[in-house]
Formats: sequence, C-alpha cells, structure tokens
Amino acid sequence: MFPVFLAFSLLPKISLAFGAKTIYVSAVNVTQSLSLAVSPTCGSLNSTNFTELNTGVNLKATKTVVAFGDSWTANGSNGTIPFPPVLYPPNPSAGSYSGRGRASNGYVWVEDLGNSIGAKVIDYAVGGAVVDLQAYNSTKNGPVFTSDNQLRVDFVEQTSLFLQQGRFLADLNPDTTLYTVQFGINDHGQYAIAGGDWNKTTETFLQQLSILQAHGAKNFLIHWVYFLDTLTDAFQTRIHDGICKAHQVNGTNFATVNLQNLFGAINTSGSKFGYTNTTCLALSNSTDFGCKHPESSVFYIRELQHNLIDFQLNVNEAGHPSAVVHKF
Repeated sequence: MFPVFLAFSLLPKISLAFGAKTIYVSAVNVTQSLSLAVSPTCGSLNSTNFTELNTGVNLKATKTVVAFGDSWTANGSNGTIPFPPVLYPPNPSAGSYSGRGRASNGYVWVEDLGNSIGAKVIDYAVGGAVVDLQAYNSTKNGPVFTSDNQLRVDFVEQTSLFLQQGRFLADLNPDTTLYTVQFGINDHGQYAIAGGDWNKTTETFLQQLSILQAHGAKNFLIHWVYFLDTLTDAFQTRIHDGICKAHQVNGTNFATVNLQNLFGAINTSGSKFGYTNTTCLALSNSTDFGCKHPESSVFYIRELQHNLIDFQLNVNEAGHPSAVVHKF
C-alpha cells in the first residue's frame, strides 16, 4: 500500500464566419437514431478490482463541474470560456479555427453532462495530458510536445492552475460542485514509448485528489479507460482501493464509470447502437476525405493510420469519440 493512500484517507472533510469559408455547426441538439445498448453495472466498495460504483454523488444537486483530463474531456478552454462547438474545415476540432479545440465534432461528454443537469462547466483538461510527466522516461526531461505540436501537461499542472483561478470563476460550494477526473490513455501511450513508473503515476493521482479535497472537494466522478490492459487495470484497481478507503474514513463521495463496458459492447456489435462506421476522418488533422455522416461513427478523429474490420477496436489504433458517443 502506498503512503499516499493513508494520507488521502485521513484528510478531514472540509466545508467550504471567417472570410469566405463555410461554417459547419455541429448538430448538438439533433436527435440521433442511436441507442444505448449497454447499462452501467454497479459494483461494491469491497471489490478487489476497479469497478463502477457511486457512494453518494448526486448529479441533480450539482451546480458546478470542474473537469481534469486529456483530449477525451478537453474543450479547448483550459479553465476559461469555451468557444461554441463549430467546425471550421479543414480543422477537425469543434470550436477551433486554427488551434486546439475539441477532439470531436461537437460537445465532449463533460459538456453534455453540464448541459443535461444545468451545471456550469470549468474544463482544465488538455489534449495529450498524463497524470504525471515525471513518471515516464519520454516526458520527464521536458518540456515535451504532443503530436499536434502542443505543450504536453499533466494532472499536477491542471490542479495547480485550478487552485490559482478556480475560486474566481464559479461558486465552488462543496455540496454542489463535482470534480471529474479522466486520465490513463496517454499514460499508457507514454509508458509504451520508453517505460516509466506506474507507482509514481498512482501516487500522484491520489495526491491530486487529496489536494483537491483539502481545498473543499467532496464529490468526484472518475473515468476508467475504455480498453483492457494489464498495466492500466492494475493502476485503476489501486486507485479504486484508495478512493474506497477515503470514502470509508471521511465520507468523500466517489462515482466511477468503466468505459470498457460501453466500448466492449460496441466492439462486439456496433450495429446494436446504430453505428455503421468505425472512424469518420481519414486524417488526424483534417476533415478532407472524411465521412458524410459522423453521427454514425464511433470515432471522429483518427489517432493513427489503420484498417479495422467491422468494429474490432484496438487501443493502439482508435482515436477520439464522435459527438454522439460523448453523449452516452
């Protein structure tokens, strides 16, 4: 057991149109002919492995959502006001004319969550982010940049920026503020490049939760990654152990979502959801040669060049979800 588990568990509860270009607006409010063919499976605090659970997070009471993570959560705002999810081809990122916006063709999941419950969203997630840059040999000698030439950041930096400005941006009443955390995809990728230290990744993840709790956080929503892998599974199980101990000691509320269930079901039979295509765009940085109906695609932006048969998804080949997948 890491020392950080004990430190985290013992923290007390604290009250507290450009030119002549055509603009394509994402169909964010259009009803799509897709269905949710899998439901969450609630697990137990006593589970020895990571699972889906909710120890008391009340979405109906949530007025503010503070988000941390990577491109699956990022809306390009980095704690500021985001641009509307408008597409400016050939840039594939909704909400960006020339730089980094959303890695999708519409709202990302945390924005959909905020819209559905009427909560303000403050999004600190950044594409390419990992839990701790110092945990991986490929990133610890920084600064380092992502494939789209953007500075790579981590959970530590995102937390620090939030603590500097967050209290000025929204009402952070502990009872009505939800903190969402979504990491692991890029951690898996950076470790695969040159190795690293998953123990440090785990410690840092729990330390950041501790820091946020010390500043009033009482409600967390944590996403487990969408793929099966020995390393990320072990990492998530240790995080699960840490947050369960925290809840038992000080009553911090945690809800966890296992994306493996959703994408596993899509992988088995995408047609049950209404999908007819795996990835919409042929290129990772352009809408050229893309599909005509992204709402029928599982992924929108391609991460790597690959050929897939049916819906056989591969962690090293998949990209970024389409807007309709984010709604799930």
